[in-house]
Amino acid sequence: MNASSTEYLDFGFNTGKFNGSSLSVFSRGEPDLAVVGGRGQFMMATGVAQFNPILVNATNTIAEFNVTVIHY
Repeated sequence: MNASSTEYLDFGFNTGKFNGSSLSVFSRGEPDLAVVGGRGQFMMATGVAQFNPILVNATNTIAEFNVTVIHY
């Protein structure tokens, strides 16, 4: 049996055009994440996000996310 992890991230915006909106992404351990929705301007959003870890150690994680989103 293979071990896997489930990742859920919610990105909130607090300035600019998307102030008060958030974007939700989900993954089952792959570097590619699915955009599964959001709130505010991103309600019913869909798309993909690519995760690129820059630095991972015992206390910190620095990561880059490249996100493509379709929203209404």
